[in-house]
Amino acid sequence: MNRVDKLTRSATALIVFALIGKVMGFARESLIASYFGAGVETDAFNAALRSTNLLTAVVSNAIANTFIPMLSKVKKEEGEESIKYHTNNMLFLSIIIGLIMAVLGVLISPIIVNIVGGGFNDETYNLTLQLTKLGMPVIIFAAIVGVMTGFLQSKGHFGATGAIPIPLNLVYIIYLLFLSRRFGIYGLTIASVLGIVAQAIFLYPETKKAGHKYFPVIDIKDKYVRHALELSIPVLLSVAINDVNIVVNTRFASSLATGTVSWLNNANKLNILVLGIFVSAITAVAFPILSKNFSEGDMVSGRKSMAAGTRLILLITIPAMVGLIVLAQPIVEIAFMRNKFTQFDADMTAQALVFYAPALSALSLNILLNRVYYSLQDTKTPLIISGVSVLLNVVFNYFLVRIFGHRGLALGLSIATNLSVLTSFIILRRKLGHFYGFSYLRAIIKNMFAAIIMGFIAYYSYFGLISLVPSMEVGTMRKLIVLLFAVFNSVLTYGVISYILGVGEVKMLVDMIKGKLKKN
Repeated sequence: MNRVDKLTRSATALIVFALIGKVMGFARESLIASYFGAGVETDAFNAALRSTNLLTAVVSNAIANTFIPMLSKVKKEEGEESIKYHTNNMLFLSIIIGLIMAVLGVLISPIIVNIVGGGFNDETYNLTLQLTKLGMPVIIFAAIVGVMTGFLQSKGHFGATGAIPIPLNLVYIIYLLFLSRRFGIYGLTIASVLGIVAQAIFLYPETKKAGHKYFPVIDIKDKYVRHALELSIPVLLSVAINDVNIVVNTRFASSLATGTVSWLNNANKLNILVLGIFVSAITAVAFPILSKNFSEGDMVSGRKSMAAGTRLILLITIPAMVGLIVLAQPIVEIAFMRNKFTQFDADMTAQALVFYAPALSALSLNILLNRVYYSLQDTKTPLIISGVSVLLNVVFNYFLVRIFGHRGLALGLSIATNLSVLTSFIILRRKLGHFYGFSYLRAIIKNMFAAIIMGFIAYYSYFGLISLVPSMEVGTMRKLIVLLFAVFNSVLTYGVISYILGVGEVKMLVDMIKGKLKKN
């Protein structure tokens, strides 16, 4: 089984669960937009979520991204049985670190909120501050989820880790449907914490099935955990800096019209939908493979695994980018436009989505390339690249917001992210030597050509058909049916053209389907 085949097969379960999770996530976002609209409460909630996520993502990602390479090293040097001890040590130390960060987060929350939403009026600022403090305990449970996720992925148990958005979104949806009118935006913040608790509860039996046995360990002299924690410091800062990009946008947006933070938040959620479903699955499967390759000194296999992951990401994200640009308006209207979320809100969100979409491939590749660096035990280079990216984002935002308003904030992030991933490739080329660079360029050209033709099909499939329906009869359900028809036509067109152009991943997928049909 070749690398692309193995990567594709392993990612399938993750994609299925991620798709379910994302559908539930959109139900969650639609319910939030419906019950709370785009105003003071949602601006405050989204800003508070940014504030807590700034610390949550830092902890969970820093743990997961250093833990998997650590376990590969433990297995190689001490054997399978030692993994239990080092996993428990990492777990309990992470809980302590998470607790300290949660307390610290509450204490410095005025500083964090001032950075995130310094342009808010007094009412929105005070509400954001209260919600931020209320949500800080999430850091502790995010640390637990980070360790559990890393352990399961190192064991090749990808299904459960791909399914963790489901319990999170289920908590949100239950709250929004049955309790939101009683407990309001404060209850929604508590639900965001309970959602992460639900993820930890969900993963616990899965880790037991994977062979883990829990027992208390706090060993600060553990050389593997110490090394992982040392490596996690640059990762921690790198993840924090990446999140700062979103925080920077929120900070600029807070000084614009009321609702701007919500418009950008909703557009960003739509933009990273593909990333959450497909790309996260690819990178989650690729990371343990890369860690194994590079820890064993097999640079050739490591480069090939990276190339396979890169081509799969480009295959998915380039047409997704074109589709989001062409169909931004109907996608936003179907996802959010109801009750308190008005046509004006939908228009502003769609405009932001058009400018966010060009960042999709770069955001996705950035995740994979960072995993490559971490597998090479290099956590400093992504930190430096992330820092430069934030500085560029600030500069672009400063100038572009004056020209394009809130759209300029999305455009600035897109430009900065693309420059960041280009820099990552250049530096990795120097580290890894032969890089299969021509295969990347060839993949981009083929995928872009197919995606442009697909874009025309998508546009005329949707807007041509919807124009035939009397305007008074164009409701959300009709729009959804027409959109699904347009998406089906687009995917079919893209697949056929890619097959004709000889895109290897598509040909492999067709061969897999043929094989399944022959067996049946």
